Amino acid sequence: MTLITETGTGITGALSYVSLAEADSHFAALALDDWGSATGGQREQALIRASLHIDSYSYPGRVLIWDQGLKWPRNAVYDRDGRALTGLPHALRTAALELAATFLQDTQGLDGRRAVKERIGALELTYETGGRGGSFVYRLLRQIGARVSAQTLARG
Repeated sequence: MTLITETGTGITGALSYVSLAEADSHFAALALDDWGSATGGQREQALIRASLHIDSYSYPGRVLIWDQGLKWPRNAVYDRDGRALTGLPHALRTAALELAATFLQDTQGLDGRRAVKERIGALELTYETGGRGGSFVYRLLRQIGARVSAQTLARG
């Protein structure tokens, strides 16, 4: 598979915010052995899953080019100080790397918690503690305006 990487210009068909070479260099510098020992295909899949996760959030502004593969780059997006966010912001790229490492090490992803209590009447659901929450990644993505997409729940 050829990993098509977004460069910050709105690439059609882009699948990842970070190239495999960039990720390899980053994780080699951090001496993350799991990354280096994984196959190229496994590392590419982790980068793609990370980008898909990032794109599951809503962001302000609009896409730069109508047919780009990912949600970033965007137009009309500003940080808290009013500076325009252009290309691929540092927080976005860092989040993609953090998520890729998580997805490579944990096939269940960010939330491998199990439901330990369920009730259908009056809908109650409790999860075991200790699941991964991805809070560092979410704080990174909040810097660029990430919001959880609205979920609609209909009673039938």
